[in-house]
Amino acid sequence: MAITIADDRRLSNLERNKRVVQECLDNSDNQTITIIYELYIKQHPTLTLQGVADKVNLTPSAVKKRRAKFFEMMRAELGW
Repeated sequence: MAITIADDRRLSNLERNKRVVQECLDNSDNQTITIIYELYIKQHPTLTLQGVADKVNLTPSAVKKRRAKFFEMMRAELGW
């Protein structure tokens, strides 16, 4: 048996986390999606928080609020 029970649980958790992230992105506006993509998903992130703020035409504090709201949404979906 190539996959142990622990691996199976780990894989299930990874798949669940991926689903939750995708659902949260699907329920977010374009600016929030850009913020999360530029800071966390992009393979080679090059922008700072200020750079992301400039890209989406928001203040850095507004970017932080949107990022926090996104993570709160994820937290609620994950049941933490």
